[in-house]
Amino acid sequence: MHRQIKLAAISPHHLNLNGDLGNLLVLQKRLSWRDVTSSIFHLDGSEILSEFDFVLLGHGSNAAWTQLLSTHPDLPKNVVSFINKGGAVLAVASAADFLRSLLTGVDSASGAWVSKFVEMDSVVGYLNTASKSNYVEWIENALLTQLHGPVLAKNPALADGIISKNGWSDISIRSVELHEVDELAEQSRKIAFEN
Repeated sequence: MHRQIKLAAISPHHLNLNGDLGNLLVLQKRLSWRDVTSSIFHLDGSEILSEFDFVLLGHGSNAAWTQLLSTHPDLPKNVVSFINKGGAVLAVASAADFLRSLLTGVDSASGAWVSKFVEMDSVVGYLNTASKSNYVEWIENALLTQLHGPVLAKNPALADGIISKNGWSDISIRSVELHEVDELAEQSRKIAFEN
């Protein structure tokens, strides 16, 4: 019997400009199709993150970040502590830049605005940013991406990588539903580059 996996989104009313919460739904469904139960929690930023297995930091405006951090000034150190203790994180766009700076001490540079579908190392998604950061990168157990999303819907191997890396399930377990949804994801990946 598997334990219940706790998936959390920090302040989704601030950090969900690109449907980033969909990433949690993708993980939850892929776990359920392997008979692993999970729950999704919406956090305000004050919670003890170690109580959760996975934390999503979605994309938000500068104003949203300012408001969130003024209300919860300890959030940055709490997220870094969670990652340093092996906690799993997905950070999207502005959250990826925010987290990269905290983890590496290097601020993300800006360049010309780019708005297009891209593929990098077999990961596809929609890039809509002026950030010059990597499209997708791992820093410890944190996945940082500039790809808007939900990125895990088009990249089932990436979602399964998170599941496997954290020992939540054996990803070799395949169900009819997993085959069908992965086929749809592959079709979506192809359509993205047709125009």
